[in-house]
Amino acid sequence: MTGRTSNPVERTADGQSPHAFVQEIAGHILLARALGVVAELGIADLVAAGPRTLAELADAAGAHPESLYRLLRMLGGHGVFAELPDGRIGSTPRADVLRRDHPDSLHDLLSMTWQNLHWDTFRALPDAIRTGGIAFEQAFGQGFFDYLAAHPEMNAAFDLRMAQVSRAENPPIAAAYPFGAFRRVVDLGGGRGGLLVAVLQRYPGIEATLYDQPQVVAEPTDLARAGLLERVACVSGDFFAAVPAGFDLYFMKRIIHDWDDERAVRILRNCAQAMLPGSRVAVADAVMVPGNDPDPNKTLDLSIMALTPGKERTAAGFTALFAAAGLRLTRIIPTAAPSTVSIIEGVVADDA
Repeated sequence: MTGRTSNPVERTADGQSPHAFVQEIAGHILLARALGVVAELGIADLVAAGPRTLAELADAAGAHPESLYRLLRMLGGHGVFAELPDGRIGSTPRADVLRRDHPDSLHDLLSMTWQNLHWDTFRALPDAIRTGGIAFEQAFGQGFFDYLAAHPEMNAAFDLRMAQVSRAENPPIAAAYPFGAFRRVVDLGGGRGGLLVAVLQRYPGIEATLYDQPQVVAEPTDLARAGLLERVACVSGDFFAAVPAGFDLYFMKRIIHDWDDERAVRILRNCAQAMLPGSRVAVADAVMVPGNDPDPNKTLDLSIMALTPGKERTAAGFTALFAAAGLRLTRIIPTAAPSTVSIIEGVVADDA
């Protein structure tokens, strides 16, 4: 390599030095833990109706008053809670999303149970980087999804976390892709049916099928809550073995990124074998930008690497993956914020 590469940190508008940048990032671990603590204590719920004194909060939360104050003072510096002139603690928009009853609640995302799982995983990350192993497996002795299956309380926490992410990104996905151009649509690995709710609300004329493991399709709670359960066929199966044949569109959201290339190709090849002439397969997943440009999906990729055999991929990576499965990538469609996924579409390679 010749010449001097550009450093994104040196180009920051605020003029922050490399030393200050690294120091700030290192401190984020404490900020994340502090958010988890106040979520666990339910402080946002306690101030939802109005400001409370520190003594009231400490008594209700079962906390040490001075220690709780110092925690809230630190978070107040980040706009999470606010100390009023009379000493009472009030809420802020950033604190509101920690409430259990907030429509965009992040409470379950910050639960100690879930946060501790990540901490134990990331503690094993140095060895995983050295060996090429999976940090989660080194920390817990089994694969991530096997662990969830063996620990129902963690599986429930994971489902809640995914539901929170999905609530934000499903409408942009439904708006970005022309689902209405297809008569029969199957959502592979569609979980509780949240994506199909967004799609059917926008395109009521399609025939929709939810395909997932038996225990998942037994409780399609998002479809039931939206009053759409009667309009969706729920089919159980294993997409590593086969997928239902004869659909016009095979759709997957955040499925392929959980798996290595071999297993991802297996899923896509099963789609290719089930597709009709003119059918499409569409994958909603992160498409990372190459090079040094900032991209939240690069952070997500490291998290996926620590937890599972999967990865986030670039456009070139998806092109190669589709080709290995007998598919031809036809286009990549970005989705609007807050979604960070794109929709990668393909057809059977010899399809006109």
